[in-house]
Amino acid sequence: MNIPSHAALDLSYVIPLYFDQDNSDSLNDLLYKYAAYDASLMDRIQFVLVDDGSPQPVALPRDIDLNVLLLRIREDIPWNQGGARNLGVLYSRCDKVIATDLDHEFSEETLAHIVSMRPLGKRMYRMRRKDVDGRFMRPHPNTFVMSRGRFLELFGVDEEFSGHYCCEDGMFWRWQRYNGTRFRYLSKRYVNQSRVIDRDVSYHSLSRDTTHNSELKRRKIREWDRWGFRGGHSRAFLTFTWDVVEDRLRSRRTWPVPEDRWWKKTWIFRQLRCR
Repeated sequence: MNIPSHAALDLSYVIPLYFDQDNSDSLNDLLYKYAAYDASLMDRIQFVLVDDGSPQPVALPRDIDLNVLLLRIREDIPWNQGGARNLGVLYSRCDKVIATDLDHEFSEETLAHIVSMRPLGKRMYRMRRKDVDGRFMRPHPNTFVMSRGRFLELFGVDEEFSGHYCCEDGMFWRWQRYNGTRFRYLSKRYVNQSRVIDRDVSYHSLSRDTTHNSELKRRKIREWDRWGFRGGHSRAFLTFTWDVVEDRLRSRRTWPVPEDRWWKKTWIFRQLRCR
């Protein structure tokens, strides 16, 4: 009996992308690095790449042997990172998700640890961050290890912030915290590493004016103060159209999906644990 092709997956790795310069080599360099990691680890990770309406559409090299889902948003909405993240998490094939940006990467040890973590439920993890010289710096505000179910239960990232720069990431984790999500930090052994990227050739050149979203943030905080859960989040979700560009699975799977013949027989214990 053949196991379904998605059964080996334990982690979805979501990255929003936007390129308006010469190329997308900064993405390809990252994927080539991950493709060289331990094969049995890469069998268990799905990369969900969301091209956020780039003027230079993303095209994946044929020789990158990873589980990769590439989505493309049709509309070029400035600073639509929140919408791109919502789409990426929606399409994730795992409940365990790591969401981050293109200018960050993770060691093989860190990814293996995240893959091995138990179901997250209402727990959401942040990570310590190192700069390119290996020094610890402030944690990245837009990198989380989280449950897909919990993310969608609370409407994801508020897309009312899309179109302008800043604030959607900080408001996202505050919204989660106010709704009871428990935040933790991963051990310092497992860090978020900043990447060296040529930001003049293989990145974006969007304006970083914070005026509009800073005022929007202040309004939403006032709504929380007055109406609690009924305010502070527009519930705007996937306010655009998109295409599935490519859905690629690794050509050779080396990690054997473990058998679990007791799983069905022990369903009652899982039900009791949820009470």
